[in-house]
Amino acid sequence: FTCTGYTYSFSLLKSAIMGRQDICFLVFLGMLQVLALARAEIEGWEMDSGELYSNVEGAYSVRFGKTEYTVWHRQPLSWQSAYEFCERYNSSLVVLNEREKIVKLQLFLVKNNFVQARVNDEEPGFIYWIGGNDLEELNKWMWIPINKPFTYTHWLVGEPTRSSSQRCVEMGDKALGRWSNSPCSFKRYFICERSFKSVRQRTEL
Repeated sequence: FTCTGYTYSFSLLKSAIMGRQDICFLVFLGMLQVLALARAEIEGWEMDSGELYSNVEGAYSVRFGKTEYTVWHRQPLSWQSAYEFCERYNSSLVVLNEREKIVKLQLFLVKNNFVQARVNDEEPGFIYWIGGNDLEELNKWMWIPINKPFTYTHWLVGEPTRSSSQRCVEMGDKALGRWSNSPCSFKRYFICERSFKSVRQRTEL
């Protein structure tokens, strides 16, 4: 990331040995500590266990356990279009109903530079539609692919808003993957998921 004219990367850890104390570098170290703590909470899982690969331009996949996740950067879509797109490939918009899934996926996004600040709320940025909305009943948030209500949640502070115009759930560029609700018509990138059984049955994208 860039701060006060400097670009920081993991290689700058060596700066700690040299006693570097500028504010930006301390913020950078703090971010690393947050990631390390989150990673440590997932027993038996290593950040490098998921192998990134791409079948087509703009689609990047990773497998964790028996599930394949595909991050689509080819073209941002509305929530409904993204939902239908995933279904066409024998998958669904990702359901993040467990803390473990959220941490795994977010660390993968950070590691592969799929997280970046957007310019404004209508820009796709590096934020993603996930499989939740409250279109059936205002403020009753449901995972549409599995038709179940939210139990575990990962909302950004102040979210969700009780707005009748912001009915679909996105995650990405704020506070390490916390969720916000936005108008379903906004164009976003999106994440699909499918089981290994579905992967074996599918044809190439």
